[in-house]
Amino acid sequence: MEKIKTEEVRRRRGRPKLDAHITEEYAPSRRQALNKMYLYEGVHLLSVAATEIPNSEVLWQEDRVAVNVKSRDGILEQLGRMAVQDKLCRTDCVYLANLAIAAVQNGYTTREVEVVLRKIRMAAKSSIKNPDSEALYCALGNAVDILRRMGGIA
Repeated sequence: MEKIKTEEVRRRRGRPKLDAHITEEYAPSRRQALNKMYLYEGVHLLSVAATEIPNSEVLWQEDRVAVNVKSRDGILEQLGRMAVQDKLCRTDCVYLANLAIAAVQNGYTTREVEVVLRKIRMAAKSSIKNPDSEALYCALGNAVDILRRMGGIA
C-alpha cells in the first residue's frame, strides 16, 4: 500500500512581513532590525510633528557637528509601533508623545514610560477590535490616565 503524501500547511503568526531593509544590515537579527525600524518611525513622527511636539529633544536630540545622538529608544520604538503597526492616527500619536515627554521631564525613567506606552498600545488594539465594548474603552482611558498622571497633567 502506498502512503498518501499530504502537504503540511505551515501557519504563521498574523503579522505581515515588514520592510526593514534600511536597518537589517546593521542588526544581528530580524527582530532587532524591526525594533530599529520602529524607533526610526518614532523619530520620523517627532520630525513631522515638530511644531506640535515642542520638547521633542527630550526623546531625540541629534548633534550633527559633534556626531552625537541622545535617544530614548524604548519610548521612540513604542511611538513608532503605534504609528506603523497599530495604525493609530497621527493626532493620538502626537498626544501620547507629548504625555511621554512630560513623564520623562517629571522624573520617570525611559523604561517606566515605555511600559505604560505598551499598555496603552495593547488596550487600544483590544478597544479597536471590539468597538462596542465599554469595558475595553474604559481600560484604554485608564491606561492613558496613568501616563497623564506620570507627566503631572490633571
